[in-house]
Amino acid sequence: MAEELGARRTAVVVGTGPDIGRACAVAMAADGAHVVCFDHDESAAVASAQAVTAAGGTAISVVVDVTDRASVQDAFAEVAAERGHVDVLVNVVGGSAWSLSAETSDEEWDRVFALNLRQQWIVAQECLRVMTAGRGAIVAIASVSGLAASTRHGAYGAAKAGLISLVRTLAIENADRGIRVNAVAPGATATVARAGDDHLTARIPLGRRGRPADIGAAVAFLASSAADYITGQVLVVDGGVGIRHALIDL
Repeated sequence: MAEELGARRTAVVVGTGPDIGRACAVAMAADGAHVVCFDHDESAAVASAQAVTAAGGTAISVVVDVTDRASVQDAFAEVAAERGHVDVLVNVVGGSAWSLSAETSDEEWDRVFALNLRQQWIVAQECLRVMTAGRGAIVAIASVSGLAASTRHGAYGAAKAGLISLVRTLAIENADRGIRVNAVAPGATATVARAGDDHLTARIPLGRRGRPADIGAAVAFLASSAADYITGQVLVVDGGVGIRHALIDL
């Protein structure tokens, strides 16, 4: 069993609290990876590892503060010591704030950028030091807000747009190592945090909000060998919202 476990891909999923992060962890396990669940909340990380185990996979939990470089370094050192390699990084951590750009405080702007962009850079940078060359894959969770503007989402949209640019740059910089870097951009997704958004369903061509499992499936695909020739891309998972012409399709 130990030999079999060592031969499996190691997938680090960052931000494995309920909903999207947990769905990504379960999806990576279903694709055969041993999953390492990173979260600042120990109970969330443990619950995600248990969800993976319950689904027939293998997982461990690690407590880490992704906004603190030393904590991230320690976490990856722990994974490298136990597993010897990291093959996949999935970073789900993010968070939005709603305010007009002209009314956004310096503190709120900095907090949103730290959570959605700066930590993605720190985590990717530290992971790349231990990532397996030749078969590595990084998948960042971006947002449709990084691709199109919306009111009261100035800081969040700018941070996610910056993340998309970072993903593309990392893809170019690490291509010669055989490491692919992509992003998934969810649209309206049914999560605990967005429980009151049912009214959005009528505006979605596929007739429903996204499910966390939809995001997990997209992540697992981009991390898999089926996507070996895909890098620097943003896979939009929004039920078709982004393809509708706002003026003509009335």
